[in-house]
Amino acid sequence: MDENWRKGVEYIYSQMNTVFEEYGVKAVGEVGESFDPVIHQPVEMVPTDKKEEDHKVSSVVQKGYKLGERVLRPARVNLYEYKDGDK
Repeated sequence: MDENWRKGVEYIYSQMNTVFEEYGVKAVGEVGESFDPVIHQPVEMVPTDKKEEDHKVSSVVQKGYKLGERVLRPARVNLYEYKDGDK
């Protein structure tokens, strides 16, 4: 990838984030968050043997956005699903 092109895209991305912040738009969807059907849209379930990870975000496929308490777009996320190793 051309270095100047990459820098240009990064600059545009930072400018968009600045404008979003000025208007109160916040990104939602972070790895490790507990699943919330209001702000998360599950894409895939990922098996885990750790009970404490059950229904937590394992990875973010696409960030979501909120304006105040209004969800503009839910985050598309993969979730951990606890699977007991004894079964």
